[in-house]
Amino acid sequence: MTDYFERLVLHRRELHKIPETAFTEFKTGDYIRRVLSGLGSFRIEPIAKTGLIALYEKGGRGDFIAFRTDIDALRIKEDTGLDFTSAHEGFMHACGHDLHMGIMLTFAEYIERSAPEKNIMLIFQPAEEGFGGGELMVKEGIFEKYRTSEVYAVHNTVDFPVGIIALNDGKMFAGTIEFEFNLSGKGGHAAVPHENNDLVTASTALVNIINIIVPRFLDPVKENVISIGMIHAGEAANILPSDAVIKGTARSYSKDDLAKIKEKLKDAANSIAIAFGIKSKLIIHSEYIPVINNKDIVGKIKNTDFGKGITVTDCEKKMTGEDFGFMTHKVPGAIAWLGAGNDINTSYGLHHQCYNPDEKAMMAGFLYYCKLLEKFNSNTEL
Repeated sequence: MTDYFERLVLHRRELHKIPETAFTEFKTGDYIRRVLSGLGSFRIEPIAKTGLIALYEKGGRGDFIAFRTDIDALRIKEDTGLDFTSAHEGFMHACGHDLHMGIMLTFAEYIERSAPEKNIMLIFQPAEEGFGGGELMVKEGIFEKYRTSEVYAVHNTVDFPVGIIALNDGKMFAGTIEFEFNLSGKGGHAAVPHENNDLVTASTALVNIINIIVPRFLDPVKENVISIGMIHAGEAANILPSDAVIKGTARSYSKDDLAKIKEKLKDAANSIAIAFGIKSKLIIHSEYIPVINNKDIVGKIKNTDFGKGITVTDCEKKMTGEDFGFMTHKVPGAIAWLGAGNDINTSYGLHHQCYNPDEKAMMAGFLYYCKLLEKFNSNTEL
């Protein structure tokens, strides 16, 4: 397996150098196509703007087993000090999607060598980071066009050590809403606030309203959270700005609660406009549904021996968002946390400029996929 590890590292490092954000993954897509085209056993189809699927069709009329990787990066300036650091200034694979792609491309090479009599679909999904690339793929009909019995994914994390595959048989990732408020009014001198609109105070009042939605309008026994991640208003101490921007996210495992949150965000936008005599616009950038693992599939996974050094364990649900839920809503499947922690890298988690997952995690993910493929058949027997 040494040569497979070398391939995992090669692909990961090449892709780490060229991070690209949602629906701009052009160099990334070119790299993926070059690797897959060089194998010869896959039919490649474009989908969801900058995404693609690679089809290996050797199973007659049998169902496909699907494996998914995300391919986008984040708008973060890298500070890892790695020899293969990002060549795209201000962008970084700070969520480890380069590891996921490295696993998938090496897995494709394994499929080429082992030539299984199966129908396999490898999904290279764009725009996971808040722009719904998974939803777009489902809407464009990949699972109707290619009948699929199961779909799998992993997501790296330093919260678990290398060798751990962690998942549960139900709630894995929360549904999410990413929202933005644009406030506008008359700016002017801070000495005469009564002659202008005070958008800074309006922004703070709006944040306070948003922060009471969960504790006062939703059932407290349910899992809900709203967080404000960005506020921008003004450039000087003595000038009232003419515009302000607030961005945040809401997360829940309840579709009804997410709908209620969305309704209350609209109410907040309207009420702040009336109270301060300003214009207020709410923009919903994305809405993800919860990721619910299939209970039967997870049960079979937990009864499978994935080899020396790999342990499958339970994990708690998290409020992290993942658009893999659009796929598991259509096809039975499971996503697992892939342990990538070691003795020195656990200080910086996902979406941090210093995030540096252990590359040995890729071998565990690769072997996990190989065993799932070996045990798969059209009746979803593992």
